[in-house]
Amino acid sequence: MSFVRNHPQKENIVFPVLVPNLKGLEAAIASGATEIAVFGSASEGFSQNNINCSIDESLGRFKQVCDVALSKGIRVRGYYPVTH
Repeated sequence: MSFVRNHPQKENIVFPVLVPNLKGLEAAIASGATEIAVFGSASEGFSQNNINCSIDESLGRFKQVCDVALSKGIRVRGYYPVTH
């Protein structure tokens, strides 16, 4: 998070911070992040291997993170990689 803290936001440039859970959100908020990103998975195997939980569990985590972030005026982006 030191990157965000040491590189103040400039006009038209935003540094979204990847936030996997509430602990990560707390660190992002402390660093001054104005935008976060959550990263999920469209496949159960990818979710288990990269997020260490099921898709349903990750969606529950993301809801908590998004609710808190939005209540603090922090923009939220979501990413779901899909492989075929």
